[in-house]
Amino acid sequence: MKRLVLGSLGTLLIATATTPVLASEIAANSTTSRNNIVEVQPFNLVYLAYQGYFADQGIPSNAGFISAVKTKRITAKDLVASAIARGRLSPETINDSSYLAHVKTQLSNLDND
Repeated sequence: MKRLVLGSLGTLLIATATTPVLASEIAANSTTSRNNIVEVQPFNLVYLAYQGYFADQGIPSNAGFISAVKTKRITAKDLVASAIARGRLSPETINDSSYLAHVKTQLSNLDND
């Protein structure tokens, strides 16, 4: 019985001593993650636009989005600029030709349907 009580007290002491350290690490990580931008993949960018996520930036949703893509009123650069404005992409992405090409491919897949 004494061993059980001593073991429990030891465990409680260790848990109590490490809690402030873990809490400060978690706080540091959450602060860092708020400053980082979660990069959205090209497919997801087009899908978000289709769902109306960028309506505040003048990108129509659903059938209006598909119509705008087919008539070339929306380009890959327009979508990337909208995502930058919403904080979904870093500003450097507007000059990333590879990323823009992937978005353009996704848009052309919509145009072909």
